[in-house]
Amino acid sequence: MDNREYRDLKNVLGNREKNPKQLNKLFESDCEIVRLGARNFLATSIDSLSDEIELGLYKDVETWAWLSVMSSVSDLAASGAAPIGLTLSTQWKFKTSIELQKKYFSMVNRACKKAGVPFLGGDSGFTSSHVFTSSIVGQSSKTPLMRTGLKAGDLLVLAHQKNVGLGPALAFRFLLNAPADLLKEKWFRPSPDLKRAQELASYASGAIDTSDGIATSVAILCELNKLGAELYWKKEINDPRALNAVKSLGLSPVFLWLGDHGDFQTLFAISEKNYSKIKNKKNLTVIGRMTKEKQTVLHYNENKIELPLKKITTVERDLESYTSLVKDVQSLLAPYDTL
Repeated sequence: MDNREYRDLKNVLGNREKNPKQLNKLFESDCEIVRLGARNFLATSIDSLSDEIELGLYKDVETWAWLSVMSSVSDLAASGAAPIGLTLSTQWKFKTSIELQKKYFSMVNRACKKAGVPFLGGDSGFTSSHVFTSSIVGQSSKTPLMRTGLKAGDLLVLAHQKNVGLGPALAFRFLLNAPADLLKEKWFRPSPDLKRAQELASYASGAIDTSDGIATSVAILCELNKLGAELYWKKEINDPRALNAVKSLGLSPVFLWLGDHGDFQTLFAISEKNYSKIKNKKNLTVIGRMTKEKQTVLHYNENKIELPLKKITTVERDLESYTSLVKDVQSLLAPYDTL
């Protein structure tokens, strides 16, 4: 794979010893999946929140707490497994007040309740910068979903709450130094639906969470399955506040799907036959399909645009490189917004 995150992980991990009961290889799933028995599977994931805080993207302690929970919940949702519980390591910046810590854990409890995930416990300490690490554990009687197993013709179905784009818009507001009131941080409270994910898992051939953005998620699915994709722009599923924010920033609305920071929702690959059985369910939108052609195109304003996914998924993780990328992509999209 040519994905930046995959290359970095592979270089760091080297040749790791693999449990023979583990079903997924590196990067093939949002969770690590282990077969415990004929009808008993374990799914687990671990995530850390630190650079978003250190850089200043997330300034509110309640956002830190919410995303500490939901980043792991979104991974488990992409597996379709049922939650057992969540553990949490909180490494606080030196001299952090007890009041702020209490506020954080109050929001953690609210997020766990919202997600339907028991909070099992964890660890706490102090360091030079805030680092919050969550680990979630789930179980399933069926083989959990992975990012592999997709076929040409599978529909790309987004499970959402009609709030698509708030995560990317928040990141672009920060990146371009726009006023905080343009898009308030407290509006960004993603809530992946675990029960919905478990319900859809039996119909899907694979899934991925959209924490890295819709376009990056699609690019990963394409690379792993050696396929391409056609995407269909759906303005109506984007949050109006997010649309207003990118417009005010002078960006195409398509950036709500192209951002490197996503909404922590779930993108399923489902055959047309299976989708016909669930198409009337709320908050499910077909945003594309997998194709045999090794490219990803977007149908937008009656035009077909080949998306520069390689640039998006391989850009260096520094503000200067990403700002330059945004300008390049905006130059590509601008003509289609004026047609």
